[in-house]
Amino acid sequence: MNIKSLVYKDDSVGWELELIEFSNLTLLVGGSGVGKTRILLSILDLKKIARGTSINGITWDIEFFTTKGLCYKWSGVFENKGFIEGYIPRLESDSDDKDLPIIKEEKLYIESELVVDRDKDGIKFNGEKTVKLSQTKSVISLLKEEDQIKDVYDEFERVIFDDNASDFDIVRRMIFDEDIDTKLKKYKNLDSIRDSGEDIKLKLYLTYVNQNVTFSEIAGTFMEVFPYIEDVKIEPLSQTRNNLPMFYKEMPLIQIKERGVTNWIDEAKISSGMFRTLLHIAELNLCADGTVILIDEFENSLGINCIDELTSSIVGSGRRLQFIITSHHPYIINNINYSNWKLITRKAGKVRACDAEKFNIGKSKHDAFTQLINLDQYSEGVEV
Repeated sequence: MNIKSLVYKDDSVGWELELIEFSNLTLLVGGSGVGKTRILLSILDLKKIARGTSINGITWDIEFFTTKGLCYKWSGVFENKGFIEGYIPRLESDSDDKDLPIIKEEKLYIESELVVDRDKDGIKFNGEKTVKLSQTKSVISLLKEEDQIKDVYDEFERVIFDDNASDFDIVRRMIFDEDIDTKLKKYKNLDSIRDSGEDIKLKLYLTYVNQNVTFSEIAGTFMEVFPYIEDVKIEPLSQTRNNLPMFYKEMPLIQIKERGVTNWIDEAKISSGMFRTLLHIAELNLCADGTVILIDEFENSLGINCIDELTSSIVGSGRRLQFIITSHHPYIINNINYSNWKLITRKAGKVRACDAEKFNIGKSKHDAFTQLINLDQYSEGVEV
């Protein structure tokens, strides 16, 4: 997937994103509280809707290209049920459909041809009315077995979110899997690993076992950032360690070897910035072609050596990936060309994205970040 543009509105809270256009690399800049993170979450909401989640009061219009090169335009409107006691609008619910907001309108165009047309009277697919289907679920979820719709469903599965502000211990979850031997046999080559849909840590383990050359490249990039690291492996902990449960001794864990240190360091003891850097590098190499990578507060928990390498890797990525990133860090902002910036401002609940060129950034002897922070639109991002 490559997202071309997005319009998004949440009537339940009075929040609206005006038309924003994206490139292969888009950096969202602006003061705190203007809506940068919310833009990323809006894209994630569409992934949830494609999976069948009902979200109260949402209106959307997104245009994107698939990995096959086709242009899709998908829009829709959920009813606004207002405030309902006990109702959490973003929580996937097992409640009866009658308790959830229904979709009032939905349209899907492929190469400007209307494929899905939905209103209060029902759903038309390729001009033919379908049998009665759930009113609370998107057509993308309901008809995902149809080839034209399956492409959309699969594309949204390629959207991934790196929330660097969240509890990092959640990321350090175990990759032990009772079917791991089956997966090692199933995902042998690099393309199959990338397309597997597995967790990035499991992909890294599959690569370690089945694609040693690629793993060595990932480890090599990591060791360039941290030159005191001399080796990386993903294996069960040493059987000689005492007081470990048997299942833990069998679990493959990321481990690093520092120069001059006898014992390997397992992932629970690796610093958060170092561990995050390794996963970012792995993600850049092992995510599927056509992945949209959303990264919030890119600089969080990263030292300047990590930021330097990862920013360069993103800017210089030769793969078919799209990055939509938020950041306040001067190094990141200065090293991503201002033509890739979107300056985000907000007036009440209405959010607007503007190109940096509108403010003559890049036409001064000062660096781009200095020009940015001197803009009223940056320092006063929320208009009263």
